[in-house]
Amino acid sequence: MELTDLRDVVGKIAVICVSGQFKRLRRELEDLYRRGGLPKPAVQAYQDALLAMLAEENSVPQVEVH
Repeated sequence: MELTDLRDVVGKIAVICVSGQFKRLRRELEDLYRRGGLPKPAVQAYQDALLAMLAEENSVPQVEVH
């Protein structure tokens, strides 16, 4: 992976992680995981919320306007 590609990925992750949507999803998942007795609920919730938001971003079709 090129350094510029890595910077792009890190930039996308940073934007996601500071968003209100990510924070709400992470809190909801952490609460569910904690009540469900999962090990390391905070870490698992963070990972799952991030993966969900990245997948959502990649599933939205990109439309080019000319």
